[in-house]
Amino acid sequence: MTLTLIVLFSALFAVTHLVLSHGPIREGFVKTIGQWPFRGLYSLISFLTLGPAAVLWWQNRHLGAVLWELPFWGERIIAGLLVLFGFFLFFQLLATPSPASMMPAKNEARGVLRITRHPMNMGIAMWALAHLLANGTVGDVAFFGSLVVVGVLGPYHMDARLKKTRGEGFIEFCKQTSVMPFSAILGRRNRLTIDELSFPLALIAVIAFAALVFFHGRFFGGELL
Repeated sequence: MTLTLIVLFSALFAVTHLVLSHGPIREGFVKTIGQWPFRGLYSLISFLTLGPAAVLWWQNRHLGAVLWELPFWGERIIAGLLVLFGFFLFFQLLATPSPASMMPAKNEARGVLRITRHPMNMGIAMWALAHLLANGTVGDVAFFGSLVVVGVLGPYHMDARLKKTRGEGFIEFCKQTSVMPFSAILGRRNRLTIDELSFPLALIAVIAFAALVFFHGRFFGGELL
């Protein structure tokens, strides 16, 4: 029963999060109840679905059948690198806010935005993907999988909405950048400029990662590296 609830609430979080942010559906709600009431409803539904999923998963980690089991190097090294990269994206966002966010910023492809125009979403997605790969039981896959789905697909809904509201400047910014990390760079629509990245924030990301590695077993169970 508990496993069913973890899967159910995780799926509901992903589905409601994406459906309610879908253009025509979101616009219909906003016209009916207003923008801020919609945001409140959206947040409440997210809390009522992700909250129970997180609590149930935390109390019953590694529940259900094992769908896969990575070798030691895959579980530790690949997962560790994904978490470190997620930290890097998250902290670099502090130096270069993205116009593809709730708070408007310059439509300028620089810094971490050359890597992805959604550093926060991709940072969460990288963290969740690391835990998804390292924990192959059904309960873990359902919980972390929902975060990966929302982290990766959510930005596309956000971009579609912002292209309508923020005009040509934002559209051009999207042409120069990508949701998926390094996609625009590999597609030669942009280039990586190291000196635009914040070294102090990169160092903080490494320190935070090192602290997580050190305390992971004590507070969360299992070793990260």
